Amino acid sequence: MKVHRRLRYTWRVGGMDTVVTFTLEPTASGTHLSLVQSGFTPEQKRNFGGARYGWKMMGSRLIELLGRTT
Repeated sequence: MKVHRRLRYTWRVGGMDTVVTFTLEPTASGTHLSLVQSGFTPEQKRNFGGARYGWKMMGSRLIELLGRTT
């Protein structure tokens, strides 16, 4: 059985295209989730900063949620 570990899609917002990749890797104690958003240009520093803030905020909320369900 093939196990899928990566989800990649294009995120299009306001004429800007970036690629978001989620990767799952098994570990001894569970699973490691990696998230990478790429495709920002040097002129998009503000967009990059906003995305970075948003992913950190949502990541923290996900960790909090998963902690309550285990």
